[in-house]
Amino acid sequence: MSSLKKPGTLRVLELQAGLVGALALGLGATGADAQTSVEGVTVARKRPNLTAYVDPVAPYKVDRSASSKITEPLLDTPKSVSVLTKDIIDDLGANTFRDLLRTQPGVTLGTGEGGNAYGDRFFIRGFEARNDVYLDGVRDPGVGAREVFGVDQIEILKGPNSTVGGRGTTGGAVSLITKQPLDMPFHDLELTHGDDGTRRVTLDWNTPINDRLKVRGNLMYHQGGVAGRNAVHNDRKGWAGAVSWTPIDPLHLAADYYHVDGDEMPDFGIPYDLPNNRPFQIDRNNFYGVVSRDFRRTFADIFTAKADWSFNENVSLHTLYRVGQTLNAYTASAPEGPNATARTVGANAKRRDAITDTWSSQTYLNANFVTGPLSHKFTAGAEFSNEDVYNRGRAFLECATLPCTGTAVNAVQNLDRPNPYLARAVTDNGIITRTHTVVDSQAFYAIDTIKFAEKFNLLLGVRHDDFDLDYNSVAVTTGVVTSRGNKTDFWNYNVGLTYKPVENASLYVAYGTSSNPSGEQLDSAALDYGGLDARTVNLDAERNKSAEAGVKWNVMDGHLALSAAAFRIVKENARVAVSTNVVLLAGEQKVEGFELGAAGNITQRWNVFGGVQVIDAKITDSPTVAQIGAEFPNVPETSWSVTTKYQVTHRLVLGGTITYNSRRFGGTTTSLATSIPEFTRTDLFGSVSITPRLLLDFNIINLFDDVYDDAIYRSATPFTYIAPGRSMLVKIDFHF
Repeated sequence: MSSLKKPGTLRVLELQAGLVGALALGLGATGADAQTSVEGVTVARKRPNLTAYVDPVAPYKVDRSASSKITEPLLDTPKSVSVLTKDIIDDLGANTFRDLLRTQPGVTLGTGEGGNAYGDRFFIRGFEARNDVYLDGVRDPGVGAREVFGVDQIEILKGPNSTVGGRGTTGGAVSLITKQPLDMPFHDLELTHGDDGTRRVTLDWNTPINDRLKVRGNLMYHQGGVAGRNAVHNDRKGWAGAVSWTPIDPLHLAADYYHVDGDEMPDFGIPYDLPNNRPFQIDRNNFYGVVSRDFRRTFADIFTAKADWSFNENVSLHTLYRVGQTLNAYTASAPEGPNATARTVGANAKRRDAITDTWSSQTYLNANFVTGPLSHKFTAGAEFSNEDVYNRGRAFLECATLPCTGTAVNAVQNLDRPNPYLARAVTDNGIITRTHTVVDSQAFYAIDTIKFAEKFNLLLGVRHDDFDLDYNSVAVTTGVVTSRGNKTDFWNYNVGLTYKPVENASLYVAYGTSSNPSGEQLDSAALDYGGLDARTVNLDAERNKSAEAGVKWNVMDGHLALSAAAFRIVKENARVAVSTNVVLLAGEQKVEGFELGAAGNITQRWNVFGGVQVIDAKITDSPTVAQIGAEFPNVPETSWSVTTKYQVTHRLVLGGTITYNSRRFGGTTTSLATSIPEFTRTDLFGSVSITPRLLLDFNIINLFDDVYDDAIYRSATPFTYIAPGRSMLVKIDFHF
C-alpha cells in the first residue's frame, strides 16, 4: 500500500501572511493572547516571531544571520545567504532536513550508495556538501537523517565558506539554528494526520522562571510512510531541552540537549533501464526491498554548553563545548542488475553499522572599536574538535528458510511485481571488519568588518586549519590491518567590499577560498566518495577559489529582500585518477552561474520566498583528455522554487510552492549518459483560525501526483531515488 511523505507541519503565520501567486497561500494567527491589526482587520496571532533574526513584520524575511562570524545584517553581507524561517519550514509541510532541501534552488539531493552512507547527502552549487552541515555554527559530523522539530531556522550559505566553517564548504554550507529559551511564555501543541499513515505530535513550550532563568522544551513523536511507495515507513521520536541563565549581568550561561531515535524501512528507489537510457517505466509504488531483511536504525545525542562574558557593550568573550554521538545502521536493497528479458532485478544489500562520536570546543572574542576614520566589528577565535567514526562490517548468509547453508546470495525481485514480503531468512555470522576513522582538527581565525567613507564596508577574513586523519581497518578473520593517514594544514581567506548607494540597498564584490583535504568525507574510504584512498595520503588539499558580485535591495518599506548574484568557483587542483595506482592533483573544475532571490512581504497580506539558479558546471582541464568539457553529475542547469501565501480573510490563509529542476546526469566527478528528467512539483497549503488559540492547517504535497526522481546513483548501472507521490496532511495547532 502506499505510504506518504513525512507529515507536513503548517504554521499559521503571524499578523501578516501572503499569497501564492497563481497558487494560494498560507494563514496567520498566533500567539498567546496577542492580537494584531492588518489593514483595519483584527487578526488572531499564533505567536510573535520567536527569534531575533526574523523581520517582525515579514515572517519569510531574515534580517541577520545567527552566526557570530557574520556581524553585519544580511543586506550588508557580501555573500549569497538563503534562510528558511520557522514559518517557511512549517508552510512547506516538511519535518526532515531532506524534505526541506528538496525544494531549494541550487541545492541538489544525492544518493546513499555502497561506498558512502545512506542519509542526508546533497550538493550546493555543484559540489558535495554532505559533511558541510553545522548545528548552531558547529560542524555536525556523521551522515544520518536530521529532524527539524527542534529547529528555528536553516541558513544556506553559498560559495566557499572555509573562513567561517573550516575544511570543505566548496559550494557552500548549511547551518541549523536550534530553538533556545525566550523571554515570553508559550505552549504550542501540534497534532498531524496524513492519508499516508502519518501520525505526528510535537510540543514546544517556553517558560521564563524569572528575568534571569528561562527554560524551553520540545517533544516529537512521528509515524509515517512515503506517498506512492509500498511498504516504506519512517518512525521517529525525540526530545530537546534548553536552559538559559544569567547569574550576574556580565555572565550568560546556556546548555541544551538534543535526542532523536529513528526506525525506518530504507528505500533505494527503482532500477534504471540502460537500453532505453531512462528509469524503468513501471508502477511508482514498486518497492524492491525485502521487509524481513531490510532496516535502518538511527539516533543522535548532542549536548552543548555555552558561556558568554560581556566586558562592556563593545567587547565580549564566548566559549562553547559540545559532545555528541550518532548512529547510522542499515541494510538497504539496491535495485541493481535488471534483466529486462527475464523481468527480474537484484535486491542487492548495502550495509552499514556506523557510530560517530564527536567533541568540539570553540572560543572567540567579539570587539567593536574605532581607529581613526575606520570603525571595526572584529571577531577572532580558536576551534578544536575530534571526530571518531567506527564502522562494523558484518557477514550475512541469506536464504528462504532457516537454517542457511552455503554461499550468501542476494534476493531477486520481479521487475514488474516485486514482493516486499519475499521470504528471506538472514543469519548474522558476526563482524568481519572493523573500520576506525579519527580526525583531530584545530583552527584559528580572524574576521574584521571595516566601515569607512560612510557608504563602504570592507570584510576581511583569514583562517588556518590543521587536519590530522588516521584510518585503520582490521579484517577480523585474518587479522590483516590496513592503516593510512593524512596530516595537512591550510590557510583560507576571504575579502568582500560592499557599497551602499542608499540605506536600503547594497552592491558588493567578494572573493574567497576553501580547501578539501584528502579523506574529508569520513563516511567513506574510497577516492570516488571523498574518502582517504591509499593513493591520496600524500597529496595536499584541493584548493578552490570563488568570486561573486551581487546586489541586495530591501523594498516595500524594507520588508521584501531582493537579491541577485553572479558567481564563479574554480577548483584549480582537482584530484584525478590517471591510473589504477596514481592520483594527481592535476584537474580543474569550474562552476559559473547566477541566482536571484526574494523573501518577505509584497503587501501586508502577501508573503513570498523563492529563488532561481542557473549554472554551468564543467571539467575544464584534466590529464584524462576525454574528461575535458564534461558536465558535473547531480547538477541541474536550472532550478527554481517559489513559496507564496496570501491572507484571504482574517481567519483564512492559502498558499503554495512550485519547484523546478532541469535534467540531471549520473556519474561521479564527470557526467555519464545516464540521467533523470526535469520535473516540476506543486504543493498547496493553508490555515484556518478556529479560535485565537486553535488553528487548523493543511498541506497537499505534490498536488498533481507527478512522478519524478530525487537523485540518480553514480555508476554506469544505476538506480534512481523516486520522489514521494501526492499526500494530504491535516494539522491541529493548539496554543495554550
